[in-house]
Amino acid sequence: MSALFTNIFSGLPGWLPYVLLPLIGIFAGFVNTMAGGGSFLTLPALIFFFNLDPKIANATNRLSVLLQTGTGAAMFHQHGFTDTKLAFKLAIPALCGSYLGSYLTQILSSDWFSLIFGTAMVCMAIVLIFKPKLLLATDRHPMHNPIGEFFTFFLIGIYGGFIQAGVGLLLLGGLTLFHPKDLAKSNAAKVTIAFLQTIPPILVFAWNDQIVWAYGLLLAVGTVTGAVIGAKYAIKKGSKAVFFFVIVVAILTGIKLVWSSVSMMYNTA
Repeated sequence: MSALFTNIFSGLPGWLPYVLLPLIGIFAGFVNTMAGGGSFLTLPALIFFFNLDPKIANATNRLSVLLQTGTGAAMFHQHGFTDTKLAFKLAIPALCGSYLGSYLTQILSSDWFSLIFGTAMVCMAIVLIFKPKLLLATDRHPMHNPIGEFFTFFLIGIYGGFIQAGVGLLLLGGLTLFHPKDLAKSNAAKVTIAFLQTIPPILVFAWNDQIVWAYGLLLAVGTVTGAVIGAKYAIKKGSKAVFFFVIVVAILTGIKLVWSSVSMMYNTA
């Protein structure tokens, strides 16, 4: 399949991928800021447009994620949406986990990660469809378990450092579990944590010379633009808009992760 798309794009004008990549980035940045999962658009674009090895594409994509989440975090903070103290507190275990996850990309296959988290996301979406108050209600009692909270965000950090795609959904789920707030404000904290936990993978990938900086910056032109649009939309429309994107993206992300992992396992069996 990868070869098929590569052949298709090889017949296009040489300048076209450089135009399409930022355009895809705009939509991905918007989706990432509203929920998560935009990397399922940007990773294939990097692979198919420029024939990058998946590991190199994964590393290059993180540059655009860093700039995009940094932009979204700054906008949410500027409008008073972000609980900065909470975001930095939860970013500590996420940072530790993301460093470990980015190291694991050098030695492990992503198949089992994809299968486990993809199944979890589909299940999460189904539960939220029937019980939307789990995300939307602000009068829920938070789970008081500092150790459980630390390890939850540590594990999310490992996933984010390893795969990245869909990590925003997991961060949002963790936030609403331990710190139920207005969903739009939880989303603002999520973006801040996502920005901070992207720093260790960037350092690891840069150290291993796996980032194609020109492509990453080109993609970032789009994702940063999408982040600005997404942050403004989330601030204006509030929790219900964020909830809609969470449900849709969780289902699509879950299906994509499960399908990819099962296909890869079947092909290598």
